[in-house]
Amino acid sequence: MVVKRGWFGPKRFGWGASPASWQGWAATGVFILAMLLTGNLLRDVAWVWALMLAEVAIFLAVVILTFDKNARTHV
Repeated sequence: MVVKRGWFGPKRFGWGASPASWQGWAATGVFILAMLLTGNLLRDVAWVWALMLAEVAIFLAVVILTFDKNARTHV
């Protein structure tokens, strides 16, 4: 996957990454929505924590694969 512009870039203050484009904000929104839906709809399922852990791993992979140290963030 070739990304011309980084979806995520370094935060202005502190460690970590923040969205640097609309794609980064969309990925963050989808992640938050997936976590909320998983937590609310599958509340009584025993393996809900494994599914949430997989969601976190996928989101971290997206951040790492689309991170650009030169991308300008506003956060």
